Amino acid sequence: LRTQGVVLEGLLLKPSMVLPGANCPKQPTTAQIADATITCLLRTVPAAVPGIDFESLLPLLAAEVNVHAVEIVSSDTELVRLRAKPNFRSLGKRYGKRTPAVAQACAALPADQLRRLERGESVDVELDGERVPILPDDVVVEREVTSDWLVQSDGPFVVALDPHLTDALTGEGLAREIVNRVQRTRKDAGFQFTTRIALWLDGPPVLVQAAQAHAASIGQETLARVVYAGARCAAPELEQRTEIDGMEVVVGVRRHDDGRTTVGP
Repeated sequence: LRTQGVVLEGLLLKPSMVLPGANCPKQPTTAQIADATITCLLRTVPAAVPGIDFESLLPLLAAEVNVHAVEIVSSDTELVRLRAKPNFRSLGKRYGKRTPAVAQACAALPADQLRRLERGESVDVELDGERVPILPDDVVVEREVTSDWLVQSDGPFVVALDPHLTDALTGEGLAREIVNRVQRTRKDAGFQFTTRIALWLDGPPVLVQAAQAHAASIGQETLARVVYAGARCAAPELEQRTEIDGMEVVVGVRRHDDGRTTVGP
């Protein structure tokens, strides 16, 4: 790239993920995909390339933390309230006996000045008619949650999770749990990774409805060519009773040979 006149320092990297083939019999976990992707980037991307297009990795992030969508926002002002915690050790080195008064002034700093401190800038406070400089190390900026979202922060970086669950999201969550139970049953039945199966699921209406609504994805994840939700198999190779969110579900599996994909009632 250098020989062709490309300015590496001006590049913005937009990577793709390292993914297996669609017909690979053993699909890796999202953590393995992330590790392989990072390893590949470290080996092949010149060190002079400074940036990465973070948004291109959002699908991987969503899959890894099991959320429906990830949105990047420019400010956390609607989620948290900034609060200053004076660093008495840092202030004491410069202000001595005046430290308590300076610390009190720091505690009253408004949000805009606290954000400047987080960016590494200094600010001033007024004390007895004198402008007193406050350095980034003089204050620890803390965040107090002001919404019903779940919020965690590390310095200026903030992550907020909307905990409200709609019926659709609840159904998706139940479908994921169903996949987990079916995979266990497959393993206990001694099936190979490539074994196509017929699948029966029975349980409370909310579980049956989730299985019906997400039958296609359940079948894809578990290699189930036939999915019967709300039914029991007359002659399963293995049938197991398990629990999902305190509800009993019966999972029945049997090898499937004809290659057709069907979603049953």
